[in-house]
Amino acid sequence: MRVLIEAVRNCPSITLAENFAAEELLVSRGRVCGLSIRRTDAPDAPPLVLTAGAVVLATGGIGALYALTTNPPQCAGEGLAMAASAGARLADLEFVQFHPTAMDIGRNPAPLATEALRGEGAVLVNEMRERFMLPVHAAGELAPRDIAARAIWRQLRDGHKVYLDCRAAIGKAFPARFPTVYALAMAAGIDPSRDLIPVAPAEHYHMGGIATDCNGRSSLPGLWACGEVAATGLHGANRLASNSLLEGMVFGARAAADIAGLYQKGGFPSLPAAAEFTPRWRSHDGPESAAWLVQLRDIMSRHAGVVRSEAGLREALAELEELDRKTGNRYARIGNMIHAASLICAAALQRRESRGGHFREDYPEENPALRKRSFFSPEREAVDFPMARSFA
Repeated sequence: MRVLIEAVRNCPSITLAENFAAEELLVSRGRVCGLSIRRTDAPDAPPLVLTAGAVVLATGGIGALYALTTNPPQCAGEGLAMAASAGARLADLEFVQFHPTAMDIGRNPAPLATEALRGEGAVLVNEMRERFMLPVHAAGELAPRDIAARAIWRQLRDGHKVYLDCRAAIGKAFPARFPTVYALAMAAGIDPSRDLIPVAPAEHYHMGGIATDCNGRSSLPGLWACGEVAATGLHGANRLASNSLLEGMVFGARAAADIAGLYQKGGFPSLPAAAEFTPRWRSHDGPESAAWLVQLRDIMSRHAGVVRSEAGLREALAELEELDRKTGNRYARIGNMIHAASLICAAALQRRESRGGHFREDYPEENPALRKRSFFSPEREAVDFPMARSFA
């Protein structure tokens, strides 16, 4: 990131608009032709309309939709919602990966207790010092992420506390071998060489997003996407660790090359005047948003988290619809977040099986007939799920 930031700042052809947030994609004659942005330090200021022949969304994932996440708060699903509102095709929204051992120390985002600790022999225990993973999976603490996350979730649901015990496996070598985790734990008043580390599952990566081809193109002319906001299909139902870094690099470059190639072949259609657009949102954020965000994250954590069910997902959609009415379509950030959350819940409700990062306790097994990607086209209205405004 440091290298990329330095390169961008030193490139004379790049104009940076810092302290702005995107709110809405602009569409004219079936083509994305720009976006509206607004200053984050002056949320009530008028939006600024930028027209462009090509727009690339690289807005990251959805972690801020959940109460516990490893993502920074800017990863809130807003890019996904903007693309959906503009009419872009979406894919695989139900597949959300939860990291099993986020450090549950009251920080947002939650720091990770890396899987390397369990690889070194650290064990998961509850407050009674029971190693509950042993009956769950033959590999114990080294079980796949989704299995470990569900086992921890069940312990927490049943009123237990869960800890990572590194004392015997790492002990006094902790500061030298895992300095980052050690520093984070010590800052929270925990000495992992002699204390247990409290952990809980946290939203970590979204396999779904804006459906793109191998060049990052979305279904909407003029719109590309890359990184976690995109759904290329390469991660399947449960991403392997670190593959997303490679995907972002490869598809970022491919999208840039594709746009450059189109421009060299004749440019882009003429752009409408910025004055033709009427911004949808009154403001970017407001004083009530903090309380609404707590409600949103609670809804998603209770009903669309590690374990889902039909009853829970329908309740989530009903609660999200009520929250949307309460917000009154005023503020772009919370409005887009509610939209993204409703899309994920509706997709999870439609997939009546368990696969990868999506687990339904009412359909706990894989269904071979459903071993395929899910695509959602906004032009088809889903009357059963009014909150999923672009879901079908």
